[in-house]
Amino acid sequence: MPTEEDPEDPDERDDYIDYIDDIDPETLTDDDRLAPTPEQHEQLKNGLHGDQLKQIKRADRRYLVIGRGDGDAGDRRLRVCALLDDRIAATAFRLEDFGFTADELALWAPAFDILSEMATQIVGVLEDYDGGHVWELGFLYHYQTHVRNSLWLLKRLYSTQEEMRERYDNGMAASHLAALEEAVGNRVILWEDPADLPDAVEAVP
Repeated sequence: MPTEEDPEDPDERDDYIDYIDDIDPETLTDDDRLAPTPEQHEQLKNGLHGDQLKQIKRADRRYLVIGRGDGDAGDRRLRVCALLDDRIAATAFRLEDFGFTADELALWAPAFDILSEMATQIVGVLEDYDGGHVWELGFLYHYQTHVRNSLWLLKRLYSTQEEMRERYDNGMAASHLAALEEAVGNRVILWEDPADLPDAVEAVP
């Protein structure tokens, strides 16, 4: 299994105060920002009802799959979702399946809260620290400490240190993810070649 060198100390980085898309990470715990309006509450309630939610409730194993939603990485995340969904008495789902994205935090955050509580395992497919999917992991770090016991991280490694830095060079995200990886311990599953991703998925119970 590939190994990873110790990350750079984020306290020594000039961009330590930066986060994803210029969003201050403190907003992830801002109760005013996370409180939905009555209209948003109705949208949340409508989004979390229906046949898909009933299927989740019936399954013995329920996998919430988080990670990048676009491009080849998004396709690989869908593949992870399909592999988990194919298991006996299991279902796998994403927030996008219910119409929720991090673009509207007041809806996304409570939806994530509800669906993560319903999940028996939360599976993060991690290939870089650049994009809205890092919000989900930042939310776990800042706001959802109780679900860390359910979290599995499928983290991609790259063949050179230059590419590792290119993919994971984000000071604040690196700080949060390092703490999150330490919290989940041996539930960080490393993979390098996309062909090996099914083996990584197999390690998730």
